[in-house]
Amino acid sequence: MTAAIVFPALSPVRRKDLGTFLMIHPFARRLLAEADDALGYHLADALADAPPDDDYAEPVQVAVFVACLALAEWAEERLGAAPEYCVGPSFGERAALAYTGALPFADTVRLVDEIARVERRYFATEHRDIVTHSFVRVPAERLDALLADLEWHEISGRLDADFHMVSLREAELAGFKAAISAVGGYSMYTMRPPAHASLFTGVRAEMEQVCARYTLSAPRMPIVSYQDGAVLTDPQALRTSLLDGFVRPIRWVEAVRSLRELGVDRLWVAGPDAMFSRLRTTADNFDVELCDLRRALVRPRRSSTVSG
Repeated sequence: MTAAIVFPALSPVRRKDLGTFLMIHPFARRLLAEADDALGYHLADALADAPPDDDYAEPVQVAVFVACLALAEWAEERLGAAPEYCVGPSFGERAALAYTGALPFADTVRLVDEIARVERRYFATEHRDIVTHSFVRVPAERLDALLADLEWHEISGRLDADFHMVSLREAELAGFKAAISAVGGYSMYTMRPPAHASLFTGVRAEMEQVCARYTLSAPRMPIVSYQDGAVLTDPQALRTSLLDGFVRPIRWVEAVRSLRELGVDRLWVAGPDAMFSRLRTTADNFDVELCDLRRALVRPRRSSTVSG
């Protein structure tokens, strides 16, 4: 089988499980120490002190990044994962850079932290009226009618045939959610700050200054773009993809199509994930191995013998 590894987008995670994993799992403990050195502070302490209702807090993002890399190493060493390609939708792209060696681990730790800080500062004053809403069970033929009633919108993601992410003005969110329900759809979550829309050229410009401080190298395996399915091996293409992620939508269906054309039939999903491993387009096309915190923390049962 030809395999790829996926580092999922940022999603809500139980802080207790995340902190426990970082502190007790052998693969995570080593990377946690390296992250502490890179940051100049104790990540586990910062994670414990982060606001419980802020899934985008800097320590949370860095901790999830570290966990993703530790889970990938664990999958290789303990489960036999041997991916030939890598994908990192949205936030997961940062883990993909570190995993493939395009950016050293310590530099990526600092990059994740810096991106989170700049993004928080930017959206504290800009586009405060915009949110990104995710919903399912709305087929494409019904989506256009829902969007037609909005004053402004952009498609921020097409993750499955009936799974969409739409950026819109928060004042219209309640009515939009009601319209989704009226056609049999189901609203999942709303992102604040918003993401993946061409309106956010300002934050892309600020991130360009951030990324200029880091030197990317050619990855040790190709990275498949979550934006259009392109196969990326050039450092400049990786830099452009990282920056374009702030202004271009997630097109997971196209990434899946590209992976299939490359002959991939198994996906290792490394990281906390409640979405990408469960998507129908993922499950229908691949043998999926989810390597998340829960799986890594389960202790193998000891074998017992019964004497006669």
